[in-house]
Amino acid sequence: MSLFFRTSPSFETLAAQAEGQVYKTCYHMMGNAEDAADCAQEAMLRAYRAFPSFRRDAEFFTWITRIALNVCTDALRKRRNVVSLDALRQEQGFDPPDEGKSAYVQLEEKERLLLLRQALAQLPEDARQLIVLRDFRSMSYEEIAAVTGAPLGTVKSRISRAREKLSQLLKKSSELFSSPSV
Repeated sequence: MSLFFRTSPSFETLAAQAEGQVYKTCYHMMGNAEDAADCAQEAMLRAYRAFPSFRRDAEFFTWITRIALNVCTDALRKRRNVVSLDALRQEQGFDPPDEGKSAYVQLEEKERLLLLRQALAQLPEDARQLIVLRDFRSMSYEEIAAVTGAPLGTVKSRISRAREKLSQLLKKSSELFSSPSV
């Protein structure tokens, strides 16, 4: 009788599967590619260092997403009074135009994106995390509950309140978001 030992996947295998999602989470939290890349790298490094203590009773994806959110929250707290060169570049319009769309449509889309990022930045970190996980990452309520450690009903009500707050902020900031679809 031979024994078959099943080994758990290595960190490298699991991290390779999660790295794109970690970056997307960081991008939506941070609002720009450079900060997102820095945060994603830091999250992967923290996860690598903590992997020996990773309990297999949780999903790796849930665990590493929590780490990424914590890294982003730390970075956002550090940069509160720092001016972003990317934000200045976007506000000043230094990006080359996209040839596929009219200038007006491009400008409107750029303005909407800027206003959305500004409104997201005004939300408390916990509300921003929930919006990012649900609406940008399309995670289920159950997955979000696992990531945040909050009960399912609490997650649903907090997401609803966060969406309402975001909607109010967007309606105040521009007619671009005053339509009923927001």
